[in-house]
Amino acid sequence: MTIRTKVFGVLAALVVATLLQTLVALQMARQRDTAGESVRRTQTVLENHAVVTRAVIEMQVAQEGYALTGDRAFLEAYEMSWALYNRAVSLIPEQLSDVKQLERLRQTDRQVNEWHEQVAAPLFKMRPGSKGLSAVVRNSLTLAGKIRDALDTFETREKAALAVQQREQNSIIYRATLFLLIIPGVAIVMLLVFIVVVTRIVLDPLSLVAESAQQISAGNFAVKLPPAKKDEIGALVTTFRDMTAAVQRREQDLTIALERQRQIAREYAELQAKAELQREQLLATIETVPAALVIVQPPDGRILLQNKAAEELIGRPPSTEAERRQWRRRFQLLRKDGRVSPRSEWAVVRALRGEVVIGQELTIRHRSGHAVPILLSAAPLRDEAGAITGAVLAAQDITQLHEVDRMKSEFVSIVSHELRTPLTSLKGAVQLVLDEELMLPKAERFQLLRVALTSTDRLIRIINDILDISKVEAGGLKLQMKPCDLTELVRQSIQSVEPLARSSSVTLETRLQPDVPPVMADPDRIVQAVVNLLSNALKFAPPHSTVSVEAGRNGNGGVVLAVRDQGKGIPPEKIGLLFRKFQQIDGSDTRRVPGTGLGLAITKALIELHGGSIDVWSKPGVGTAFTITLPTTAASSSA
Repeated sequence: MTIRTKVFGVLAALVVATLLQTLVALQMARQRDTAGESVRRTQTVLENHAVVTRAVIEMQVAQEGYALTGDRAFLEAYEMSWALYNRAVSLIPEQLSDVKQLERLRQTDRQVNEWHEQVAAPLFKMRPGSKGLSAVVRNSLTLAGKIRDALDTFETREKAALAVQQREQNSIIYRATLFLLIIPGVAIVMLLVFIVVVTRIVLDPLSLVAESAQQISAGNFAVKLPPAKKDEIGALVTTFRDMTAAVQRREQDLTIALERQRQIAREYAELQAKAELQREQLLATIETVPAALVIVQPPDGRILLQNKAAEELIGRPPSTEAERRQWRRRFQLLRKDGRVSPRSEWAVVRALRGEVVIGQELTIRHRSGHAVPILLSAAPLRDEAGAITGAVLAAQDITQLHEVDRMKSEFVSIVSHELRTPLTSLKGAVQLVLDEELMLPKAERFQLLRVALTSTDRLIRIINDILDISKVEAGGLKLQMKPCDLTELVRQSIQSVEPLARSSSVTLETRLQPDVPPVMADPDRIVQAVVNLLSNALKFAPPHSTVSVEAGRNGNGGVVLAVRDQGKGIPPEKIGLLFRKFQQIDGSDTRRVPGTGLGLAITKALIELHGGSIDVWSKPGVGTAFTITLPTTAASSSA
């Protein structure tokens, strides 16, 4: 076979492998797009269903309002909601793929139409106080309750379907990402193979031929030539061999034999040294990698080698076989659904059977007793004959990844809830102002505009909190430090929260020592931190109670500022969670009082950027106090 044929054969293999990788990548992309389309369709169904639910609620409110007041404006509101309902419910079937869900929707639609025909039509023809009006209203409430239950059932099932579709989409994206990470590695290996092949069949023989030619030109006929193959270089080698064979055959044979022996000895020594060096490097590498690496041998999976990370995760196996069996019984591998994985499905067992396991997510019972989520991969080790001689396992503790995923979900849930409420109020107020048919009086329009302005301010505060915490974490928040009068900063802070205090019927008090020294600070950021603490105290302070602000010197040359309330207090076991991002301490209060859970985290970060500290004291049933410590201008200058 000629050199050209060999090179083109290798290139053809590279092209075929590249095409196969491209086809697999395209197939994964199609699967990802299909899963994404299913998620988008289900999300569209939920959005339209939310409109349907809102329309039903508004129709019920309009019926009850007309029954109580007889105001014909409720009839107009009912008709608008009825039109909104019909428009939204007509958009859902074309996005539904579940036949049972489609039948539930149609059944609910029939109930709504029955409610419209049998209750709404007679109700709006009656006058307040008419005979039979109360019976119609009771019938309306009964039908409305059934409709709301059916709508809630439909929404629950769609949300469950959406969760399943999103998990499937995430799985497809994970597999596609893993494959795309493998492609560059395969391409590098293929390139190295091509380089090695070209080197062995072209460059190495040509190098030896050139060296031999130089020795022959110098009169040394005892040269070493590469094997003569059936290609162009082989013909050249044959020519050189024929030139020297007739003159120096005996001398050449002896020289070649001696050189070959010395070369074998050198190669053996070099290979032995390299093998020892590579062994030491491999052991050092295995010990330093953060992932847990374990090498086991068949048939029982006895551990031959493990690094420090593996020892931290599973411990070191005992020395005797009986103790090792007892030690292995302590471990359980749990699937994602919480079931115990049978031993036949363990990655080490599968690898010893010849399987390759990549990215298996399981939960392992740690030697201390708690569960640890891990990402596990395993592969068999084979000898030159292909027989399995052991297996290598790699495990990565993914507890932090799970925590990040939980925080992401919590962030999306909190922020979407906090943004939806002011946006809904803002949109409703603007729609009512712009509705020419309502012809609202000027006073009511101003009231609606004030609602819209309040909602806009709330949106701005939410967005500013998110931007501030992002700047703090990225190190991009710059402070404008200068000497500041703490008394003036407290006055500005109280002025900012006075409207909230009046609306909450809470009294604000200040207890400031007359000799409070100035502090070196960014005044806007200190006011922001104090306003956060005051707003938090006012939200949870009961009506007709007192929120106080105290300031004075401390014993370490700094100043102390405390914000105290007379609220219900915080349980001791939850105080440590206060300054975490998106953390809501009391589930009932957090639903009653809006907030993103960023205020205290931002406050703590701002105070620490000033070189200060923040502490909290709380007693259930008594109240809570947040204490800020800041350095004075004198302390900052000496530092």
